[in-house]
Amino acid sequence: MKFMRKRFRELLAGSEPLIAPCAYDALSAKMIEAAGFKLAGTTGYGMHGTILGVPDNGMLAFNEMVDACGKMADAVNIPLLADAEGGYGNAINVIRSVRDFEKAGMAGLFIEDQVLPPNCPFIREPRVISADEMVGKIRAAVMARCDKDFAIIARTDARFDEAVERAVAYIEAGADMIKIFPKTRKELEALPARVAAPLHFGVIPGQEATRGLSAHDILGMGYKIVTYPMTSLFAGVQASLKALRALKKYGTEDNPETDMISFADYVKLVGGDKFKEWEGEFLRGE
Repeated sequence: MKFMRKRFRELLAGSEPLIAPCAYDALSAKMIEAAGFKLAGTTGYGMHGTILGVPDNGMLAFNEMVDACGKMADAVNIPLLADAEGGYGNAINVIRSVRDFEKAGMAGLFIEDQVLPPNCPFIREPRVISADEMVGKIRAAVMARCDKDFAIIARTDARFDEAVERAVAYIEAGADMIKIFPKTRKELEALPARVAAPLHFGVIPGQEATRGLSAHDILGMGYKIVTYPMTSLFAGVQASLKALRALKKYGTEDNPETDMISFADYVKLVGGDKFKEWEGEFLRGE
């Protein structure tokens, strides 16, 4: 796991543009890796949906998030960045959050400055804590990490001009990267020149600021990492609903509306060949 944190730092320091879809469980993390991506995020939105069947409303507990992230880290050989919401409490709680996500194998985590419990800003307008309180959380996070390569990424949900001001304070407190949500194309284009730190941007479907833009367009503006929190989640839900409705309609999977991965390809994706090899090597006398 330490190697994955070092690998993330190498990616962050390199010139290669970084596109990172977001995983919500071990299987989606394996799919991201299998598609050739060198980095993945995690999505609290998707984890709320897949674990509890609810929107991103802060109901998922700290231990549930750490457990899910640990399973993702065990499943892949690419760095993963954890969505640590608001740090699960005050600055003292953040100390435990950082240590547990680090032990779970994450390459780094996001901490946001929303009032707890946090919520998806595209569902409801978020409220933010004071900049001073968030600075305390970042300083606590930096102190708490055991591996200096474990990345602390500060997210602010403040409105644009205030967010830029907060970013300066968060960088001074020790944040390694900043995540802001520009609401317009003008803000999206202006942000890199106003924040002297690596910038993360998450693309949300249907937002006017990114309509018609590719990840390479956004990276070309000066962003370092572009994540896609909803791609695997929304595509998977759409495909599953289509297949299930077709199954109900036709009474069989063998129908003109269903497109499924083959049994053999699925077994390959989840490492069936590796387990077969282990069985041949280690199972004796059974």
